[in-house]
Amino acid sequence: MSAQEDRPIERRPRREERKEETRAELVAAARRAFARRGFHGASLEQIAREAGYSTGAIYWHFSGKDDLFLAVFEDYATTRVAEWEQIHARAQGELPERARAYADQWMERLGRDPEFMVLTLEFLVHAWRNPPLREAFGARAAFGRLAMARILEDASEGVDLPMPVEELAAVLRELGSGLALAKLADPDAIPDRLFGDFVEALFTLVLDRDRARSR
Repeated sequence: MSAQEDRPIERRPRREERKEETRAELVAAARRAFARRGFHGASLEQIAREAGYSTGAIYWHFSGKDDLFLAVFEDYATTRVAEWEQIHARAQGELPERARAYADQWMERLGRDPEFMVLTLEFLVHAWRNPPLREAFGARAAFGRLAMARILEDASEGVDLPMPVEELAAVLRELGSGLALAKLADPDAIPDRLFGDFVEALFTLVLDRDRARSR
């Protein structure tokens, strides 16, 4: 047995693990409170009470409610990227069908969790006149956009896309957000299939054009 194999596995200190657990619990409680009451309606006292801590615990981990929401949004963005990766791993068919799977999953998710879309819009309005806060929020939003671009680039390998993949990913992602807001305002005007229909039609045209050029 080598010296490296003999070396005991180093474990992180329990205090550090507990600190991360507390932070995660506060973020989860904040998301629930924000979803029920909105960003402005939920107080730090309510969030702390729901998590089973004092407000001092919140200030130990976060500078205030803005910082706490940014952590909530970051957790949400990480979850969304994981969902996209799962779709990418199991998607079948040609590019139009595989691209449609992301659009359909988004509309299905919106039906299950409409509150977070409204909450995100509420926070964006709140952050708009505060440039540093707006920049911090934008950086976290960019994480999802760039992740989508990487997935789209991999999914469309060998296909000549009509525009840079980063720009196409941004347009599709924001189109999904816009349709989500329209559906929340007027559910009957935006059928669940609409986003998927458009994405599938778009990539069918892209694929047809690419094949025609290669003949």
